[in-house]
Amino acid sequence: MTKLIHVAAAAIFNNEGQLLLALRDESQHQGGLWEFPGGKVEASENVRTALARELYEELGIEIDQSATHPLIQVPFHYSDKSVLLDVFRVNCFSGQPYGREGQPLKWVALSELDQYEFPAANKPIVNSLQLPQQIAITPELNLELNPDVYAEYVADVQSSGAQAIMLRAKHLDDPEQLSLYAELSQDLANQGKLLIWNGSVESANKVNVDALHLSSQRLMDLANRAEFSGRYLGASCHNAEQIRKAEQSGVDYITLSPVQRTSSHPDAEPMGWEQFARLTAKCALPVYALGGVTAADLTTCIESGGQGIAGISGFANQAN
Repeated sequence: MTKLIHVAAAAIFNNEGQLLLALRDESQHQGGLWEFPGGKVEASENVRTALARELYEELGIEIDQSATHPLIQVPFHYSDKSVLLDVFRVNCFSGQPYGREGQPLKWVALSELDQYEFPAANKPIVNSLQLPQQIAITPELNLELNPDVYAEYVADVQSSGAQAIMLRAKHLDDPEQLSLYAELSQDLANQGKLLIWNGSVESANKVNVDALHLSSQRLMDLANRAEFSGRYLGASCHNAEQIRKAEQSGVDYITLSPVQRTSSHPDAEPMGWEQFARLTAKCALPVYALGGVTAADLTTCIESGGQGIAGISGFANQAN
């Protein structure tokens, strides 16, 4: 079995909100591609200590640990090696970064990340940086197609902290749901917010939906990520088997539920935060906690290895 190489890496931000990238030398594994600075964690070395050491050795900077927070862990298996990327967000440092090993550096905006080529193991990091932390899922607001009701809901939940909206309206048929999507998407895009449609790949591709979320059943029927033409493809997962399917299919993120007991599925046994953390630690994708969670659980979620939270009643209750 290939030995797992533990790597501490950093998403380093400057005061303008730009992110620091480094170019790998052509002679290195995955050479000629951009990466997030960092390096190997030595035996018996604490990962935060390793991160600070590597960033000083590579870039000549000293990081402020109080402004350094976990971002994502990515276990990834190449054909010739396996790595565990332990990635932190670094918001404060001293010194001027420069390539102490001769590597080119570049500050880029988050919106520009898709223009750069990264090692395959870095794709989940890019997604984690660009995806929001809080997703509000629409309840059944009206049994008839009424864009004004949904627009009012979107405005309310944004004020309660949601940075993205998942349009889940299974009481409406696909054309009605996609009509709502069209009504809401442009306004949200103008605000820099993400609108996700919970539906099918086939219908989403017909109207160029940019972000799609699949039910667990649709996930299991998915052959691979290439079936969807939009930017983000997510899926609902409830167990390790579905998580493995999501990874193999190449989706961009998952929701994992139920974490806590929820009124919408009162008979479902919640997994709790310990099991959520165990499943997330083995997942190479950004993971949203779903089921009985609210904004008050966000810190717990992140400390448990999650990307953020998603919910229906948690946001609706805050908005009311």
